[in-house]
Amino acid sequence: MADVKYGVFVDVRRGWEAASQTVEESERLGYESVWLADHLMGERPILEAWTTLSALSGLTNKIRLGTMVLCNSFRNPAVLAKMAATLDNISEGRLELGIGAGWKQDEYLAYGYEFPSPATRIRQLKEALIILDRMWTESPASYQGKYFKINQAYCEPKPIQKPRIPITVGGVGEQLMLKLVAQHADRSNWWICPTELFTKRLKILDEYCRGFRRPSQVERSAAAFVNIAETPAELTKNLEQQYRVERSEKPFEEWRRAISSRMISGTPDQCIEQLRVYIDLGVSYFMIRPIDLPDLKGLRLLAQAIKD
Repeated sequence: MADVKYGVFVDVRRGWEAASQTVEESERLGYESVWLADHLMGERPILEAWTTLSALSGLTNKIRLGTMVLCNSFRNPAVLAKMAATLDNISEGRLELGIGAGWKQDEYLAYGYEFPSPATRIRQLKEALIILDRMWTESPASYQGKYFKINQAYCEPKPIQKPRIPITVGGVGEQLMLKLVAQHADRSNWWICPTELFTKRLKILDEYCRGFRRPSQVERSAAAFVNIAETPAELTKNLEQQYRVERSEKPFEEWRRAISSRMISGTPDQCIEQLRVYIDLGVSYFMIRPIDLPDLKGLRLLAQAIKD
């Protein structure tokens, strides 16, 4: 598992102190990256991703800093390109840009954004990805699309990373989204799921990549909740704690069954064996979210299991 990389989802619903402690410990433990979700509101107070990521860049030295994923609709892509280039300079080339088409309708409406159809949001994302690439690699850059345009726009200084900041696109739509990933992304990402479905998506992505003559240029990554502990009692305790955090309206057992399809769970050895299933399918990057955060025990147990 030496060639596999591991990033950590940071729970930005727990406040700044918990988020910063998680990130500092992730760096100390040797994780490759940390990732922040991009939500404006929810069942609990939540930190805004970009502002938080900027602050975290000043607390860290080596760990890479990512968004999983930015909602394309919330920021003009040309301004986002400038924001990302600036943070890449501030962090000395450690930014990972994760972006998606957006999905949470209540956030859109509450904050005054229109909520277009899924197909329209994906087409908007495609134009945004073109603009990001041009802003980072051309000077000046121009583009005329249906939804966005730039005209002789400068993005200086350019990102430190060349030829551009790595782009991860999150999404699994088989007709539009995976085709977009194959054409424009450096890395794909979706949640773990039953292996038959996971394999089907990989095959579709591979077919699109071959069509764009990019058979080995899109890295495969997978996101997973992780419930890791040394005893069954601790595993149950972690689940009960996460259930309270989620404030789900579902009964506990129904919620547990629903989340289990996206979760790696068990002792350290058992968790490693479950991860190997996806590694064998071609995953080389995991974005994991220990469900006991902000307690750091799960984070430490998994780091040790990976090293062992």
